[in-house]
Amino acid sequence: MCEPVRNLGLVRPVAPNIGSEFGNICPSCRRSAPIVYRGVLAYCTACGQSRIPLVAKSTNLAGKASIIGGGLTKVAGWIVLAGGTAFGLAMLGILQAIFPAGFAGWAVGGPIIAIAVAVGALLLRGGKSLESSGVAEQRDTHTSAIFQLAEHNQNTVTAAQVAGAIGVSAQSADELLTALAKAQPDHVVLEVDDQGNVFYRVSARGLSRVASFDEKLRVAQEAAHDDEAEAHVESGALRGRT
Repeated sequence: MCEPVRNLGLVRPVAPNIGSEFGNICPSCRRSAPIVYRGVLAYCTACGQSRIPLVAKSTNLAGKASIIGGGLTKVAGWIVLAGGTAFGLAMLGILQAIFPAGFAGWAVGGPIIAIAVAVGALLLRGGKSLESSGVAEQRDTHTSAIFQLAEHNQNTVTAAQVAGAIGVSAQSADELLTALAKAQPDHVVLEVDDQGNVFYRVSARGLSRVASFDEKLRVAQEAAHDDEAEAHVESGALRGRT
């Protein structure tokens, strides 16, 4: 297929190297795809062949540390906020009960409450930001794996294929593909075949570019075939005359 394309003067649109930041190229499919861990073994998310662990980002682990760390930070924020505020209120009440005519309760309890609110709010905000960054990293890694799998599979994937490739449930895979189809309609499209099976057409190059190239290639190949047939007929006619 490569030779006719070269002869016809067409240049196949090259997919951007999605996932090049994810480490070494897979020696089997030559794609820079993330890996997926099954047990302690690592596999390429594009072709399914064995990979060396830790050479690329993993769809199982990408963003998990940030998500877990963000969750723990938010828990700490709520503890500081609730515990500090409660302690400050307790000190305020006790000291005001002891010194009802003074401001000792407010002088001690007020700053404690203010510090607890400030520190708790910072922890909650930091935890939310950290968790969001982890979710984004996980989504980007899954997206990269989906595009690489689709390129390896002639630009079509199903939710079951994606689920098996990146190590998530079929429902999660379908949700990922549906979200991509909504966010990137030029690159991901849901389709249904004649048997009613749902699949997705996926291309990092853009589906319109792929379709345009395929149409140009088809027309050029048909023209080349017609020219070859015409030349063959003319050659036969010349041989008949001689």
